[in-house]
Amino acid sequence: MSHAITTAHPIETDSRPEVSAEEWKRVRRLCALATGAGAAAFCLLGLLLWMMNGIDAPKQLFVSYLVGFNYWLGCALGGLVFLMLQYVTGGAWGILLRRIFEASASTLVPLAILIVPLIFGLSFVYEYGQWTPKPTEPKLASKAVWLSAPAVALKAAIFFACWNGLAYWFRRWSRQQDEGTGVGTLDRCESLGAPGILIYALTVTFASIDWVMSLQPEWYSTIFPVMYAVGQLLNGYAFALVVFLLLSNRPPFAGAIHPAHMRDFGSLLLAFVMFWAYMSFSQFLLVWVGNLKEEIPWYLLRARGGWEFVIIFIAIFHFAVPFLLLMLRDVKEHRRRLLAVAIGLLMMRFLDLFWWIEPSLNHHGQYFYWMLDVSAWVAIGGSFLWWFTGTLSNRPLLPLKDPNLAEALRDE
Repeated sequence: MSHAITTAHPIETDSRPEVSAEEWKRVRRLCALATGAGAAAFCLLGLLLWMMNGIDAPKQLFVSYLVGFNYWLGCALGGLVFLMLQYVTGGAWGILLRRIFEASASTLVPLAILIVPLIFGLSFVYEYGQWTPKPTEPKLASKAVWLSAPAVALKAAIFFACWNGLAYWFRRWSRQQDEGTGVGTLDRCESLGAPGILIYALTVTFASIDWVMSLQPEWYSTIFPVMYAVGQLLNGYAFALVVFLLLSNRPPFAGAIHPAHMRDFGSLLLAFVMFWAYMSFSQFLLVWVGNLKEEIPWYLLRARGGWEFVIIFIAIFHFAVPFLLLMLRDVKEHRRRLLAVAIGLLMMRFLDLFWWIEPSLNHHGQYFYWMLDVSAWVAIGGSFLWWFTGTLSNRPLLPLKDPNLAEALRDE
């Protein structure tokens, strides 16, 4: 269907054929190799760290794993949320990216397994992460129980059950639509989209508290869960956009993508860059104005000892540079330029998570701990991409039986 569509304004298309099964297998083999190489590097670096620092090594290992896990979880949950948003709001951008969002959401299955190492490391990483809550001050007793290992493990199981349940039903109804075996599947997806977003908002709020905020359990912020969620949305959308742009010069996308589509993709990316910057600055401003001893330590740890250069780098390349670039029409309509911006944002998302999580540890005498974070990111990412490409390659890249597809592909 989409192969016959032409445009007066081609977007860097070429004559290469559709991605073959052999090409998908080659990509999956590379992903498997990345998983093995990342895991081997992670273990070797962890052993070296243990030999140098002894008792501090386990905590660093689990914290580095936490950085990588949160990054790829953001890609998966961001894809799930955008999938639901597309069904609720409509729009050509969502139909063209739907298969990529579905494949991203499907990776919540392996991520539910990959969180198991973190569950075993709770007592190393978190102050209250004990399997038997320790007695504490009366005003902190409820926090000790809420953040204890059994409670965190139970909540994680509930979170992943909710997320995987949502992803399962959207993928099932989408497949039924493709096969013509379901009646009213599109209406079902639209009906589940809005409550699904509310379920995500509730679960991700508690997940951000359990997995990131509780690294410093005395600190609290009412904005941080929103920052965490917006970061995931930006992560998920930038990842999906990178995949789409890499495939956009091959059928069925080649010849079907127009400047109006590209502008929509770039404008939406710009919107979430601005949203991320707004939430990040709002939290900083509120902490600075409030000047409360319960809130200040979080920023003090992240504004000293070299971390101040990291935050300056993030401010420039996570906001200022992409903001200015995405304001330019030539960037948004040019496939390779937009691809470069999206890849840059994916790199900055990793650095932002690194800046959130790592300063909670004392890294005195550890000069290569960041390599643990990178190796964990590669190992988890290899598994993520192996599953993602397997799911994506099993379905048509466009929902050919969606009644709104023709409208979405129309040149405007």
